[in-house]
Amino acid sequence: MDCRSDHIGDTMENTGEKIAGFIQRELSKDKQQNIGQDTMFISSGLVDSFSLIRLLVFIEDEFGIVIPDEAATAEAMNSVSLILELMRKFGNLVHDS
Repeated sequence: MDCRSDHIGDTMENTGEKIAGFIQRELSKDKQQNIGQDTMFISSGLVDSFSLIRLLVFIEDEFGIVIPDEAATAEAMNSVSLILELMRKFGNLVHDS
């Protein structure tokens, strides 16, 4: 059985909340710091760039979207909103109306 979410039905807001929650729970050095859509979590030091691999695996497992290595830079994945842009580019993420 496929345990991935049906990302076709996910809205950007729901997807962003799932990603932010994962980052805060699993990757952030400060679990009390809120991760918002525009929180620059890598450049601020909340998350180290080595954690991007775990984030990419989460996105692939949870949403079935593969972001190519050459696009998955620390700069391009520095906030939830930037990650959502990559997911729109390389996947089937539905835009909010």
